Amino acid sequence: MSGDSQTAITRIVLKESIVSMKIRKQLLEQEKISYAMDHIELAEGGVDCSEGCNPYGFPPECVEALKNFDPAKLGPYPHSDALYDAIRDFWKDQIDVERGNILLADGSINALYIINNIFDTHNSVVLGISPQFTDYYMNAEMIGIEYAPYQLKKENNYKFDTYEFLSMNYITDTYASASSSTKSYNFIYIDNPNNPTGQCIDVSDIEEIIKGALKKDITVIIDEAYGDFMPKENSAVQLFAKYPNLVVVRTLSKGYGLAGMRIGYIIAHKDLIGYMNKMVNPYMVGEIAREIGAEALKHTEFVEKSKADFATMKVTIKEALGADTPSGRLHMAETLDTNSLLLLYHDDKNINLKNEFLKRKVLVIDGYDFRGLDATSARIRLPRIDEFPVLLQAIQEINKL
Repeated sequence: MSGDSQTAITRIVLKESIVSMKIRKQLLEQEKISYAMDHIELAEGGVDCSEGCNPYGFPPECVEALKNFDPAKLGPYPHSDALYDAIRDFWKDQIDVERGNILLADGSINALYIINNIFDTHNSVVLGISPQFTDYYMNAEMIGIEYAPYQLKKENNYKFDTYEFLSMNYITDTYASASSSTKSYNFIYIDNPNNPTGQCIDVSDIEEIIKGALKKDITVIIDEAYGDFMPKENSAVQLFAKYPNLVVVRTLSKGYGLAGMRIGYIIAHKDLIGYMNKMVNPYMVGEIAREIGAEALKHTEFVEKSKADFATMKVTIKEALGADTPSGRLHMAETLDTNSLLLLYHDDKNINLKNEFLKRKVLVIDGYDFRGLDATSARIRLPRIDEFPVLLQAIQEINKL
């Protein structure tokens, strides 16, 4: 028997042994789809428009805070209140947030995993939006929760329709799944602003959804990972004291550019936070991250400058594509100008939009990585404005294909 054959047999035996270890059924049967990358390859002179971070980095004051950090604080477990205090101070013009309403997490993605794990997954369904943040619903499905999204329509430029969403079956007693068994919605998940389109749902519409869900004892998760790119007044955080079924997730990875620090947080009713605390490592978010994050939240002007540049770039792209009368075959989905994200889609059903951008040295996220989209679309995170000409030229060329 050749060495290769023996190796193949060994792998099969090992796999069968692992399967017999009572691994969760969903993990055995499902493949995880995620656009998250731990390694990025970019052609020389190319532009990265893939990673969901701030291309401008983080507030420069964070560097000084890091220089002044006391290394002795690395010895004990993290106990700093600085980040809690900064979060409370950040929201004080909107609502009083007490420490008991806050749970720190290692980025917003970890926060979402925590939330999913406090709910009963038996015969449960989450109502989402398609397309939306892939890693959320993949995690839900991996722990046995059925994902039932409201589909944004291409013919409506992927614009969220609040009336249609409110007409979904979550306002009735039951949800009939494809298997004809009866399941109830446990919760609703909405990313606002939406990833990948970058569009923003008005907080008044969010409140209507929360009120409707409360009548059915359904929890509503509002993921505001890109929330710093919409008006602060549009945040659902202002509603948490009125609605015990509301959970809001935020992060410092996007607007404040601290993706590498892994700083996220949840704001919700104290009882919900209490249940989450039973499920988590009590020392999430390290001591350095707490102090750097606290410093970052003081500098909203940094985010405002980023938003201004993103708006300039988006308006320019709209003009290149023909805002009112399309000038070619490439289109931009409904979006908020100040948000760093946008979704482009092409009329040619055979085109691979990600590859077309790669040919032009622009790295984007394949639409295929989002449920409800395919390779004719691509998610773009806007670059720094000095890198924008490379992206704009690529868009202009692809628009003519």
